[in-house]
Amino acid sequence: MRWVKIFIGFFAGLLVLFLLFVGAWMYLFVLRDLPSIQELRDLQPTSLTRVAASDGRIIGSFPPDGMIVMEGRDIPVRFKQAFISAEDSSFYRHAGLDLKRIVSALIADIRATSYVQGASTITQQVIRSYLLTREKKLSRKLKEIVLALRIEKTLTKDQILDLYLNRVYLGSGAYGVGAAALRYFDKECRELTLAEMAMIAGVAPAPGKYSPLNDFPAARRRQNYVLSRMVTEGYVTEAEAMDALKEPLAIKGEAMAQFSTYPYVTDYVKSLLVQKYGESILGQGLKVQTSLSPRLEDAAIQAVRKGVIEIEMRLGKYHGPVQGFSETDKTRMLAFQQNQLAWQGPKLYQLYWGRVQSVSPLLVDIGDRNVPLGPECWSWINPKGKWRPTAALSPGDMVRLCSTPDGFILFQDPKVQALLVAFDLETGGTLALVGGVDYAQSQFNRAVYAKRQSGSAIKPFIYAAAIDKGYTPSSIVFDSPVAYQAQDEEEVWQPRNYGNKYYGATTLRAGLVLSRNVVTVKILKDIGIDYALSYLRQFEMGTAFPRDLSLALGSGVVIPYSFIRAYGTFASYGLAFDPYLIQSITQPGSGTLFTAPVLNGPPPAAPVLASTASTTGTMGPLPDEVKEEGMTVELPPDLPARNRIISEQTAYIITNILCDAVQSGTGWRAKALGRPVAGKTGTSDESRDVWFVGYTPDVLCGVWVGYDDNMESLGKHDTGGTTACPIFTDFMQVAVSGRPHRDFRVPDGVVFSKIDAATGMPATEASENVRFEIYKGDAAPAQQEPQETPPQGPSEDQFLKEIY
Repeated sequence: MRWVKIFIGFFAGLLVLFLLFVGAWMYLFVLRDLPSIQELRDLQPTSLTRVAASDGRIIGSFPPDGMIVMEGRDIPVRFKQAFISAEDSSFYRHAGLDLKRIVSALIADIRATSYVQGASTITQQVIRSYLLTREKKLSRKLKEIVLALRIEKTLTKDQILDLYLNRVYLGSGAYGVGAAALRYFDKECRELTLAEMAMIAGVAPAPGKYSPLNDFPAARRRQNYVLSRMVTEGYVTEAEAMDALKEPLAIKGEAMAQFSTYPYVTDYVKSLLVQKYGESILGQGLKVQTSLSPRLEDAAIQAVRKGVIEIEMRLGKYHGPVQGFSETDKTRMLAFQQNQLAWQGPKLYQLYWGRVQSVSPLLVDIGDRNVPLGPECWSWINPKGKWRPTAALSPGDMVRLCSTPDGFILFQDPKVQALLVAFDLETGGTLALVGGVDYAQSQFNRAVYAKRQSGSAIKPFIYAAAIDKGYTPSSIVFDSPVAYQAQDEEEVWQPRNYGNKYYGATTLRAGLVLSRNVVTVKILKDIGIDYALSYLRQFEMGTAFPRDLSLALGSGVVIPYSFIRAYGTFASYGLAFDPYLIQSITQPGSGTLFTAPVLNGPPPAAPVLASTASTTGTMGPLPDEVKEEGMTVELPPDLPARNRIISEQTAYIITNILCDAVQSGTGWRAKALGRPVAGKTGTSDESRDVWFVGYTPDVLCGVWVGYDDNMESLGKHDTGGTTACPIFTDFMQVAVSGRPHRDFRVPDGVVFSKIDAATGMPATEASENVRFEIYKGDAAPAQQEPQETPPQGPSEDQFLKEIY
């Protein structure tokens, strides 16, 4: 029997050695480097920075890394029950590990020969989220088991659950239930309905797959599962679950616009905050009050979309159905769209998806119903009146539809882009800012970062420089062919008017009202390029200008926000116009960090024009250097000096002429506002950039339209007047509604005198075309002896008839 004892002793020794080895391995690779769970006790609720509109509405938030940590008491009990029911129904009964689930999952995995069922408890998921990685190693799994047992002894179940709910990834960039509530529904946790809670809880097992923004049918199935589990666990009744399933999910989140109602605006606000205070400021729980008006921002978004849709229809280029979608993709898209239509209906000038059911007649499924489309729904497509769906579409194709006041029409994702910026002239606040047609398609904010040619919209600044150089509105410039050659080796440059026509003797007023190119170039040549450049530097349009005569026609590039703001100097009677978007920044415990200076605004507008006493103004000082680089985005200084850039009289004269440009010039479409409006169109070479910038005594607004690549023309008939001005007018109809009708105030130092419009001289009894003209101080022309009238081209009325 001795050999038996030896054998037993040998194996006992091996067992001891094995246990020692396992113990050493456990110490070296598991227990030795276990992270401390102490940090789980010290988690602080997120100090969430929020952005508010002028009416106090929250329009955006900046959760650090997409996570919002909340106090447990701020998470609704029913929300907690939804997660427990779906993720770990025995949570309050186990000690961190659920052996029954582990065995069940192991059997399921063996049968499927792959990983198909998880067995992790909520406690284990907390460890993965806070303390360990998710790598699939035995050592990591053992660490997880040890830590789960430790946490269960150290923390209460409610504390563990709160840790889980604050860190669990719930898809589309949202970590934690607080972030998910904001991301999907733009709500606080306490505001969620049972249906919304169940949907969010259902996302947890596979966030990428079950996010309603990625796969709405899958999210709905998971919602159903969560509700059924809540019924089984006794947390809700069957009737409550059925009602929740019938409820449309008011999903306000979009795929690209995270935690924001107006992403172009909040992205810009974020850039301003980070630039001034650094990235860490976003986690300090700030309240950022902006001047943005939600009512006007909505109006601006709709005006831009409507304008671009009308441009695309005018161009008539249809690109056909959208390719690259599987049948599963199509089903997901239409299911999500069906839900959105169920709770908010079609939104005007919004684009929707449709799956072609038949082409003759054209019938399109939009998710909640089939929409018949008649010939009037595609009549815009070239060749107009001849295009047929049977030649371009097939059943199953995915197409875009646009919701219009007359119903849905066949459409497409537009390639044309546009922007709109509007300011309150009295306070300096930014009322609306739209950086593109669709943020989901392009997140580039053209309003504040693009560099585009100004076209003829630069002309008011050239004419203001001329007035301060001695010109008057009645100064005569001959609109006739001219050629320039700067150097012997350079080609001859011959500026031309729109339509390649010339009109003879032209007053300075008519040159600006009718945007005559040759007149403007001759004026620039006369006053001097160096003088004009120095003059333009005052307005800080965000970039440099060319040192040649093409400057007069807007060949230089500008940053739209700065360029539109520059017009505020005319509206503010020569004072520097320094608008702001961020009105104030406050921080809990620290008070107000920043307050924007609210402008006093221009002097009160007068209802009636009247002649005033004669005094002269002076032009403000000129900067020494051209700003060569692009605009640096900065918050307004805390204590700015509102400097005078040009005289009151010069500013008013330009405003007065620009009012004529609306009443009888290229901006005539803005007359629809039915009140005094000053404005200027702008069209660059080959209509690659088109503008309209205009203002009333209360609101300044600018619009740009073009292609991003700047390689394609909008079309020979698309000018600032035909393309950008309608967008301006649609927006301003809303912006000025409810505001009193006021005229622009006439400053001291401006006089009125009757002149002969043909000669620019004081009117005589023989004058046939008499009008009042305005002048600075004593700059009105003196009476002279009659002289032969120079040859004239067509009248201004005839010119307007020819181009419109």
